[in-house]
Amino acid sequence: LIAWRKASAANLRRQFIAPVTAGLVTLAGLLAAGVRDFHALVALALAGFVAGTVAQEFYRGVRARVRMHGESVPLAFGRLVGRNRRRYGGYLVHVRVLIYFVAFAGMAFKREMEATLKPGEAVELASPFGHTYRLTHVGISQFEALNRVVSAATLSVEKDGKPVGLLSSEKRQHVDSFKRPTFEPSTEVGIWSNLQEDLYVTFAGAVGGTEEAVYRITINPLVWWVWFGGFVLALGGIVTMWPGGGPTMAQATKRGQAGYEVALVEAGKE
Repeated sequence: LIAWRKASAANLRRQFIAPVTAGLVTLAGLLAAGVRDFHALVALALAGFVAGTVAQEFYRGVRARVRMHGESVPLAFGRLVGRNRRRYGGYLVHVRVLIYFVAFAGMAFKREMEATLKPGEAVELASPFGHTYRLTHVGISQFEALNRVVSAATLSVEKDGKPVGLLSSEKRQHVDSFKRPTFEPSTEVGIWSNLQEDLYVTFAGAVGGTEEAVYRITINPLVWWVWFGGFVLALGGIVTMWPGGGPTMAQATKRGQAGYEVALVEAGKE
């Protein structure tokens, strides 16, 4: 934000007013939405500040090219990044850190519960985004696979009254060719995912060998964005390391020196 030895009061106002405003607007919006977790508020407000900083840098660069060269906004954006790959690729890496901050802050809004259900019984769990999941126990099935014996419990899932589908969680006992257990039992979690959150269903076991099942149900917000942040990191790295772009300082200096040497030779001939 601030160049070396350029930290005047006017320059500080010019560079920080947009990022600080973005951070304060983010904080105000979170408070208005009822968020009170201190760590989440700090993380998300700082994320708003960083987002404002990065957006300001891209906006100023694009605006300058539009004014100087009369380019359209998409063309100016492409040429801006193409000729300053290290700088703007670095900004993309900063965006990745920003996405991680937001995604991990989502853990402050995690929801979980345990439920013991007979077939046909249901339980509801509210999402931090305002909607409600209704999960109805369908039943327990047992079967043999290639190298394991499986007990699977299935839930029918509705989101705000609309069917989502079936989620199954399994208890797996791996066996050898003589049907003897080879490892400790393992659990396969049922997952339903979208951009907002992941819904996890874990089958903890059956009650007394009946079809009554014990479940652990968890809502983890913003998990998808952790994976998306990895994509942004890779994109920023590719942009930064891609060959080409504008001239480096060493190249510009070399060209200047070469021209100076030619001028001296010409002067000597005269």
